[in-house]
Amino acid sequence: MSIDGDCSSRSSQDSPHSSRAEPEIIESVDIASASNIFISDVDGNNQGSLPGASDQDTCRGGSPSMSNSTPQLDGDAGGRHRTEPVGEEELNTHQDPEARQQSDSSKRRKLKKQIRIKTLEAQVTAFQAWKAPHRTDEHINPGEYHGFWKWLARCLTFYIPSWLLKNLFKMNDVRRRLAFRQKVLFCLLLAAIYALLSYFLIIQPIASCVVKVDIGLFSRHSHFCSVVSNVIYVYMGLAGTFMLLVAFCVARVRYRSRKFEEHDTLLVMHIPCYNETEFVLRRTIYSCVESSYEKKRKVLFIVADGTVASAGEKPTYKILLEDIFNHSADLEAGIDNRAQPYTSFDSNGVSDNLALCFTGHFRGVPYVVVVKVGRADEQDKPKPGNRGKRDSQLLVYNFFHYVNYRRLWSPLFENIEFQMRVCLDIDASEAMHMLVIDCDTEVQKTGISYLVNKLQNDPRLIGVCGYTGVSNPGGSFVTLSQVFEYWLTHAVLKAVESTCTSVLVLSGCFTIYRLKWPNNRPAILHPLLLEDYAGSYDKTLHEHNLLSIGEDRYLSTLAIRYFGADCSLQYYSAAACTTYVPDNLSVLLDQRRRWTNSLIHCHFAHLNVLPFEASFWTHVKLLFIIGAELFMVFILPLALPAGVVLAVISVLLTDYGWIILLVFCLLPVLICVLCNDWRYIPFYIPFFPMIAVFSIIIPLFSIWKQDNIKWGKTRGG
Repeated sequence: MSIDGDCSSRSSQDSPHSSRAEPEIIESVDIASASNIFISDVDGNNQGSLPGASDQDTCRGGSPSMSNSTPQLDGDAGGRHRTEPVGEEELNTHQDPEARQQSDSSKRRKLKKQIRIKTLEAQVTAFQAWKAPHRTDEHINPGEYHGFWKWLARCLTFYIPSWLLKNLFKMNDVRRRLAFRQKVLFCLLLAAIYALLSYFLIIQPIASCVVKVDIGLFSRHSHFCSVVSNVIYVYMGLAGTFMLLVAFCVARVRYRSRKFEEHDTLLVMHIPCYNETEFVLRRTIYSCVESSYEKKRKVLFIVADGTVASAGEKPTYKILLEDIFNHSADLEAGIDNRAQPYTSFDSNGVSDNLALCFTGHFRGVPYVVVVKVGRADEQDKPKPGNRGKRDSQLLVYNFFHYVNYRRLWSPLFENIEFQMRVCLDIDASEAMHMLVIDCDTEVQKTGISYLVNKLQNDPRLIGVCGYTGVSNPGGSFVTLSQVFEYWLTHAVLKAVESTCTSVLVLSGCFTIYRLKWPNNRPAILHPLLLEDYAGSYDKTLHEHNLLSIGEDRYLSTLAIRYFGADCSLQYYSAAACTTYVPDNLSVLLDQRRRWTNSLIHCHFAHLNVLPFEASFWTHVKLLFIIGAELFMVFILPLALPAGVVLAVISVLLTDYGWIILLVFCLLPVLICVLCNDWRYIPFYIPFFPMIAVFSIIIPLFSIWKQDNIKWGKTRGG
């Protein structure tokens, strides 16, 4: 018998192979085994023990035998064991009875601890979501406006009458008006914090300690200046400590081993597309097809989000089916002839949609193309079938949940599974991992194989991502300034996140998720995770920022929430890709507005619900990273100009102030040297004048635009 854990890497010790094993130990193991062996599987049916060594005998016609010896505890998903040497058993017979009793007591405590860990993992990863919800966050009622915040927003924004919002801003929906009031309340609270910090850390110190005038709350003869000086010293000490931590994390991630092995696990390569050109589509598809991963063990799964076309351009679905894949005859037969219904999810909740499925082989790689065409009543609308990127992702996740656990059935899913079996000779339930890649991304040849190797070798990983570079650095000054910013974000931010806790966002550019573990328990296919990600409820301003514009980050947030106790999301710089970035300031502002607001609200979601069943230390590390990133978003727009003012004053009043200022400005260059990435140092020159845009303008612009949940302008212009 075995007690399996999905994602724990703890190797369990076997019981002594001795007839003198303590009865208490045997009883404890039997109870724990019984509690786990008959755990219902994800389909809701009771099964025997999870797949292990004995299950192979069952498949060959043999029957699993019950051993009379003490049951063994299985380790991680790889089934590794550690047995006690037989010679040690003989030595124990010559030990003093008191020493032997202490040894047995120590083993008993270790075994009970292992049993507790395994039963805890079973609670987190093996409960039946559809029969007993078992929500750890029952205190959360998603989608409903909390009465206190609704009352507070109205009280503090009483001077904004509803008739003004209706007539001037055309906010006829009460939800839009409430979202606007919540945004104003948020901005007022932030303005109050800025005012307090500005007065006590900038205005009053300059007046009392630099200019030496008696103004404000404190005189120049008070102890205020010494207090401020101590605060500055503490702040500088914390900043120095943080920089040492950053240097350690950067070096640790940068110099990881770049060796990998090829695997033959079935990989799904999901590419959501909307209104891309043929050049962009071919570039992404070719990079996936020509990657080093085995062609017969990867499947392209492309979802076209509606029959939408840019002005003067061919619709994306026609580019896919006519110009790239050979399905012209199918289109001539009429796209409505074989459209199948499925349940879709958009910003308004749950709705029905129709979609087509096409399959075939492209350069030796099997593919599935799903085109969302929309219902009959929306064919006259501007975007028939369009439901958003999150719906495209949920279509794929729900399909693989269906083929594995026979839940979430729809005619479309049944049709896709049938075509994959008959036309492609592929059993969709064999897929273990899924690559998520944006349609304007080009993957390096070995990037996919490297990330799959990491998932295969470490069962604690729920998802992994690689480095994202800039494809069009010479497009404009805006694109040129983003080269160093992209590198700095990955080399520093993701390195610190990956080392201290989990990466808080696996970018949609280049990420591989674990669909399930080898024992068929769901990973990213977890039913409660998919339910939360679907967001099929009435949404507040907070939920709209999570689901409508921050789907990639919110999916990572949910993965940490459900699996953060034992698993993690990691970043590996050895796997790389390139993507197109905005080439003008307006597109950049729209893109970063989405990113910044999703960061703010996903971090608030983390603070609201910390990872289930996680340890105190896990929570502390996560809160540290969240606090540091929220500081950069909220306080940096004030701290940066204040720092510049104080730096200028220090340069004018002291002889060594310019040295401190120079070191501060060259810190990113020092990180380049530490990472041995010398080629990025020249790109610091165009990045430096854009620091104010990235650190001040974009955060403040995003905070004021919180109630704008539209996707806005897309990247690349």
